[in-house]
Amino acid sequence: MFKADGAAAQIARDRAEGRTSQRMTHPLDSEPAIALHRRLLAIYRFELERQLSNRLEMATDEDFYDHIQWSAEEISELNNRGQYPLVMNLIQTTVNWVLGTQRRSLQDYKILPRRKDGLESAERKSELLRHLRDENYEEQKIAMAFTDAVKAGIGWLETGQGDPADGPIVFSGSESWRNMLWDSRGTEGFDTEKGRYIIRSKWLDADTGAAMWPDRQALIEQSREHLMIASGTSDYGDEPMDSIEDDSESHASIVTAGGSSLRDRIRVMEVWFKKPTMVPVMSGGDFSRELFDEYSQGHWHDLKRGAATLVLRPRQVMNVALMTERGLLSVQQSPYRHNRFPFTAVWGYRRARDGMPYGLIRGLRGPQKDLNKRASKALHHLSTNRVYVEEGAVDDIEELRDEANRPDSVIVSKAGRKEPRIENNTEVAQAHMELMSIDAQMIQQVGGVTDENLGRKTNASSGKAIVARQDQGALATSHFFDNLRVSLIQHGEKKLVNIEQFYTEEQQFRITDSRGNPKYITINDPSGRNSIDVFKADFVITEEDWRATTRQAQAETLVDLLSQLAPTSPEVVMAVLDLVVESLDVPKRDEMVKRVRQITGQADPDEDPNNPSPETIAMQEQKAEQADMQKRAADAELREKEAKASKSEAEAKQISFDLRGAPLKHLKDAIDAAMQIAGAPAVGQAVDQLMQRAKAEADADLMNEQPQQDGMQMPSPAMGSTPPQQQQIM
Repeated sequence: MFKADGAAAQIARDRAEGRTSQRMTHPLDSEPAIALHRRLLAIYRFELERQLSNRLEMATDEDFYDHIQWSAEEISELNNRGQYPLVMNLIQTTVNWVLGTQRRSLQDYKILPRRKDGLESAERKSELLRHLRDENYEEQKIAMAFTDAVKAGIGWLETGQGDPADGPIVFSGSESWRNMLWDSRGTEGFDTEKGRYIIRSKWLDADTGAAMWPDRQALIEQSREHLMIASGTSDYGDEPMDSIEDDSESHASIVTAGGSSLRDRIRVMEVWFKKPTMVPVMSGGDFSRELFDEYSQGHWHDLKRGAATLVLRPRQVMNVALMTERGLLSVQQSPYRHNRFPFTAVWGYRRARDGMPYGLIRGLRGPQKDLNKRASKALHHLSTNRVYVEEGAVDDIEELRDEANRPDSVIVSKAGRKEPRIENNTEVAQAHMELMSIDAQMIQQVGGVTDENLGRKTNASSGKAIVARQDQGALATSHFFDNLRVSLIQHGEKKLVNIEQFYTEEQQFRITDSRGNPKYITINDPSGRNSIDVFKADFVITEEDWRATTRQAQAETLVDLLSQLAPTSPEVVMAVLDLVVESLDVPKRDEMVKRVRQITGQADPDEDPNNPSPETIAMQEQKAEQADMQKRAADAELREKEAKASKSEAEAKQISFDLRGAPLKHLKDAIDAAMQIAGAPAVGQAVDQLMQRAKAEADADLMNEQPQQDGMQMPSPAMGSTPPQQQQIM
C-alpha cells in the first residue's frame, strides 16, 4: 500500500554516498520536517483510499448528467447486436430545475455591529462585501459549488487573502470536489470544521512551481520524475482527480498523444491541519476567544480600554503545508485570524454508514439506466423482423435477412418450398415502452421535480392542486437549499474576519445599485467611525424562501387578500403595498419598492432606525411638516366652529330674554293707555316697579350663565333686595 517516503529515501542515499546538497542544508529537509511530511503524506493516502469507491460513484453521477450513461463494454456489446445505445436523459432536466431555482433565489445578508458605536463601520463592511461579491464573481462561484453538491454530493467554497497586484485583497472562489479530501472520521454531521485536516491536490507546471519556490528547485526536479503512469494517473491520485490529466485517449497525432512529455507537471498537495498549541487568546471585549493578533488595531483597542485581557490557552491552531510526494515546499501557521479552514463544504446528501457524500443523481441512476436500455430494446424490436424459413427455400440466407428488414422487400423462394414467414416484435416493443413510462415517473418521484414544477400540463386542473404539487416538489429538494444556507453563513463569517484583518488602510471603492448607478464609499478615514478593523461585527443571512413556486403562490395569495380589502379598507392596502411588491419576482423590484415607499411614506423595515438613510430623513421631515400643517388646520377649524357655536348661543339667549320681556312691555303699554284715560298715577308707579323687578330677574339669569370670576359668585340683584317703595295697588 504505502511506499517508502521519497524525501527520506533520497536523504539516506545522499548520506550513504557522502554527498552534500541543497536538500541536506534546507530547513525543510531536517528530521522533524521529514517526519511531518511522512505523517501528512500518510494521511493523504489514507483518505484517498478510504474515499476512493465513493469518489468513483460521484464521478459516475456527473457522467450521467453529461449524457455518459453507457459503459464502454455495454456500447461494444450493443454494437455487436446492431442495437443503438440510446440516451434519453431525464436526469439533466431534474437537476437543471434545482440549479435554476438556486440562481433565481439569491440570498442577501446583513452585517450587524456588536456595539452601537460600530454602526457606521458595520454599514461600510456590508458595502465592502457587496463590492467584493462583484469583484470576485461570487454569485457564479456559489452556483458552481452548489452544482457540485447537487450532482456529486459535495462542493467547496474558498476565501482567503488575495494579491492586490492581481485582484482583490480578499478573494472568494470555489474548488472542485475532485481535488479535495477531508477528515472523513472527524466530520460531525455536515460540519467539516470539526475535522483535523482538509487537503487540496492540484497539478502545476514544473516551471511555475520553480518560480513559486525558487529555493526548492531540487525537490521540484525530483517530483517531476514520478508524474503519471501510462493511464494518466500517479500513485498519489485517483481517476476522478487525474482524469483531466489523462491524455491516453488522444490518438490524433504523436503530439497530442505525448502531451505529458511536452508539458512537465508536478502534483502539489495543500494540507491544512490543526496542531494543539498554547497561544495567547483574547478574553472579554468584542474579539473574545480570538487568537491574539499583534497587527490587529481592534485587539489593541480592546486591551487599551480595559475591555479585554490576554490569557494563555491550549488551542487547535491551524497550520498549512505545501508539499509534493517527495518533500515539503513550505510549512507555516495559518495566516488567517479566524483560525478556521479557508474551505467551506456545501453538502448534498450524506451517507449514514460512513459519512460519504452523494447527490441527487445517485437515486436516479437506476430508473434512468433502465429507461435507456428499454428505449434501445424497443427501437431494436421495431426496427427488426424475425424470419422463419425452411432449409433450402432460398439461396442466400444473409440476403433474406437484409431483405426482410426492408419495408419494400421482395423475397423469392424456390418452387415447392414453403415460403418464409416474417414476424415483427411490436408487442414486445410496446411492453418496453410501457415500462419506460414507469421509469420516467419514478425519476420524477425520486427526484422530487414534478411536471407542475416544470410548468407542464397535467391532470391537476385547479390552481390549488397545481400549487400543492409544486410545493410538494419544492419540499423534496429543500434539503440542498438548507445546507447551502448553512454553508453560506460559515463562508460569510470567514470573509468578514478576513476583511477585518486585511483591510487596514484608507481606501475608496465603488458599488452600484440595481440600475447601475455608482456610489463611492470610503473606509478607514481619519475620523475612525468607518474603521474596518477596530469594530467587531457579525455576519447574518437574511431569511429567504428558496422555493420559487412557494414564494409565487404566497405572493398571489397576498395579492388576492388585498384585492378583497381594497373596496372596504383602502388605507390598509396602501400601508402594506410596499411589502406586497417586495414579495413579487419581477424585474426592477427594488426600484419599484423604493418609489412605492416614496408615495405611501412607509419606511424600509430593514433599515437601521439609529442610522437612517438620507431618503428616510427627508421623508420623515416631510411627514412631520405635513402633520404640523394638518394639526394647525384642524386647530383653526376647531376654533372657527367654537366661535360660531358661541355666537349662536349668545343670539339664542338674547332672543330668549327678548321673548321673556315682551309680555311685560305690552302690559305696560296697555296700562299706560288706561291710566291716561282713567287718570290714575299710582297704577303707573306700580307698573314701573313691576318692570324693574322683571328686568332684575333677567339680569340675574344672565349673570348665572357667565363664568365665575376669581372663585366668587356674583349675587343676583333680585335676591335679598327690597324695592324702595311698597305701595298697595288699589
